[in-house]
Amino acid sequence: MVSEMPAKAHSNESALTPTEYLTGAKIDQLTELSLYLMAKQGFVLRNVRAMLSSSELYSSMKVTSRIIPKSYRVRQPRDGEPPRLGGQRSAVAFQFAKALEHATTVFGSQKLAEQWLDRPCRHLAGNVPLDLIDNVLGFQVVEAYLERIELGVYQ
Repeated sequence: MVSEMPAKAHSNESALTPTEYLTGAKIDQLTELSLYLMAKQGFVLRNVRAMLSSSELYSSMKVTSRIIPKSYRVRQPRDGEPPRLGGQRSAVAFQFAKALEHATTVFGSQKLAEQWLDRPCRHLAGNVPLDLIDNVLGFQVVEAYLERIELGVYQ
């Protein structure tokens, strides 16, 4: 079950990571199956919006509309439950959260991560990493390249 996280961390807590906003847990405490089941159930729309607003780049319409397009309808709440994204849109939201989190780790700050995500990368055939993330294969390419950067292998 996907827990509903507060939109902002309490003042005495450290800021949440992008994936923590969505899942309510530290990523290393979740299995791939539990992540799949959470996305299938759908992330709570409020948590998705909180994740997007935690990033200057992601809060732009350029990214927000890829996850929550105006024409997209969220799952209607049952018995007072909060509205949720559908499973496919939740998976895309997770890919964006994971890519930002990974890039932040690699580049040392969210600002540098956002700059890298929003610029053409010659090692990605001139593609902008941000433009690849909403496709599962493109997301895998971005993640693999970030892993190579971590290991010091750029080609």
